[in-house]
Amino acid sequence: MVQNSNNRNRRPRNDNSPRTGGGQQNQAPRGQGNGQNRQQASGNGGGGGGQRRSRRRRSGRPLSPAQVVQKYLNLLEQHLTNRRKYYEDFNRDEGRHRRRLEKNFFGTIEQLRRFEERLNPLQKEALLNHVERYRLDLTYSGNRDMPAMAEPVATEGEFQDPHITPAQMEAFKAYEKDREETSGSYADYEAYKASK
Repeated sequence: MVQNSNNRNRRPRNDNSPRTGGGQQNQAPRGQGNGQNRQQASGNGGGGGGQRRSRRRRSGRPLSPAQVVQKYLNLLEQHLTNRRKYYEDFNRDEGRHRRRLEKNFFGTIEQLRRFEERLNPLQKEALLNHVERYRLDLTYSGNRDMPAMAEPVATEGEFQDPHITPAQMEAFKAYEKDREETSGSYADYEAYKASK
């Protein structure tokens, strides 16, 4: 038996639907399904998309402390994921892909900052209690009788390079007035060093 291609794609007839005279079915046109039949078929009485919870927060209701912490952790996780992707793939791809990674990376940190700015004082306190609830690790400084807080370091002005040795400082002073260009090959330099 050869089936018509149109009949293959049709849904089976609902045998529970009442029939009218003349063998015709009482069906709604396709695409305008009967709401009761959909509710019965789904078994939940609410229809297809009606059961989804709205992700939007009701205006006027502030987030509870637990919700503030959860939302912050979600935003932070998104940012850390985007940061990892951005730094892993930065040198690999040029063009649109890298611009998209950069946009996502800076967008998530901006979302995090805006979220923190919009919190009221009680919500900020709840978030700080969660984020800063861990004690500082002061084992090293405690074992060596060092102060827990570091001394403030100046960030402006001229600083001596901490990696320069005293011998290098003496050489800088000894050759301070030397303005000659160095010439010669590396072999000449090795021969000079061997003669000393």
